[in-house]
Amino acid sequence: MIERFKSAILVLLVVLSLLQSYWLAYSMPGFTQTVRTELDYMNAEKMGPTQQIDSVIFPDSIVLHLGQGAHSVLFPPTNFYDLVFRKIEAVGFKGFTRNPAISYDWDQISEKKQGVELRFGGGIPISLLSKMMKLEGDLLFLADRIERIWIYMDEDTEMVHAFLFSADGRSVYEAARTDLTAKDVQEYVNFGEYGTPYKQVGRVYAPAVSIEAVQAQVSYETFTPEQMRSSLFSDTGTTRTLENLNGALIYTDGKRGLQFEQNGKWISYTNPAAPQTTDNDTTENVLASVQFVNEHGGWNGLHRYVPVKLQGSESPSDLGRTVQFQQYYGSYPLLSDPLFKFGYMRLSLQQGLVTEYERSMMTLNEIADSKTTRWLPGGETLRKELERLDRRNEIVALFPAMQVSPKVGANVLTLEPVWAVRYADGTQQAVTAALPVGYDGAAERRDYQAAQTKQNGTSANNGSNGTGNTATNNHGGAIESVSSDSPIHTLSQAIGHAANVADVNVNAQ
Repeated sequence: MIERFKSAILVLLVVLSLLQSYWLAYSMPGFTQTVRTELDYMNAEKMGPTQQIDSVIFPDSIVLHLGQGAHSVLFPPTNFYDLVFRKIEAVGFKGFTRNPAISYDWDQISEKKQGVELRFGGGIPISLLSKMMKLEGDLLFLADRIERIWIYMDEDTEMVHAFLFSADGRSVYEAARTDLTAKDVQEYVNFGEYGTPYKQVGRVYAPAVSIEAVQAQVSYETFTPEQMRSSLFSDTGTTRTLENLNGALIYTDGKRGLQFEQNGKWISYTNPAAPQTTDNDTTENVLASVQFVNEHGGWNGLHRYVPVKLQGSESPSDLGRTVQFQQYYGSYPLLSDPLFKFGYMRLSLQQGLVTEYERSMMTLNEIADSKTTRWLPGGETLRKELERLDRRNEIVALFPAMQVSPKVGANVLTLEPVWAVRYADGTQQAVTAALPVGYDGAAERRDYQAAQTKQNGTSANNGSNGTGNTATNNHGGAIESVSSDSPIHTLSQAIGHAANVADVNVNAQ
């Protein structure tokens, strides 16, 4: 009897304990999990738009190989560029075979075969690219990095060949199967008929004539220090305010630090408490970087992931430690210098955890205050400037950009068109500025067209294709008036002489 009573009491106590646990977990008002790691942050206020990974991974250019030695180049985010990239992004590539890059005569293929070449300006992990494109291969393939995708067709057999180039330059992967057809490739190549003619200079392509560009004055707004502090520190009450010898404002909670530079226009955030390790996965770090920016400041315009390499480092793990995103305005990447930082975000990570974060506090207005038509040099003028560069053998990309400088006494930035190059380590340099104000680039292009037309007229059996040089196409009259979304002079043509440069920037994004 006593044993039964004890058992009943024990059962009752167990039931009461379970009821109490249930009540504590689900009945207490305002009961929430309070355990928080020091790397979990509270978003006090949404500061800027968020982005997905597929919005920041895209080629820096698309080269159209027209055959017969003719080429044209598309730059983001113009219409023809988007049409080509989105189509290729949606198709599948399967069954890759790895071969030495020297097994093929790429110069001959470039000059004679019609095709499309997607250039990323650095090594992109295939594991990252496969999140946006249908790439199926073995583990060795998925562990590599690629810098180019080259698709061309054999006119005799109408077979389409697709190659992915390893970033080390030693290997290429040929796809055994692809959903692209010869008709697709021909359609892409036809876009080049309306574009500026380009010629190969080393590893890059340069225009044969000057191209139209835009100089702009653009106002900006600035986030407040309190906004960024609230975004990066979960408990702002524990932070202290300091000033360094240069008068820069610093917030710290004893571990992490947030420093404001350039009169509050640039921040440097450090978190030395993050784990220090030699193991780094680039794909993991890029994905973590996108999420971190989404939560802490957002994206002030279109950005592209640019692979960078730490100076003096040869370790493969260090390749993914630094993640950098370059900002665009319209179809122009933005360049700055150490004296005035702007136009990029840079993060350092360890195993997906951010240890350093640099970015601008300024957000450019969508509509420019003013704009002026300028011309960037092409032909021999540009070629000679490239030959003067000490590191010309390291160049992996040539592109039109905008050099950013502040306007004294006003919240306005001056964006001046320049030619720029990117080196293999990810660093960039302005090569040459625009031609003087008032330069008649349209006249230069008419003269070039006339010379090409005369040359084609004296060439036997060239037919309607002439020499294959796209500048001689007469679809839209004079070369400066043809409809072209593809070449780098497109932005100002699409805007028109009375419109605003930033209008295209808004629509493109």
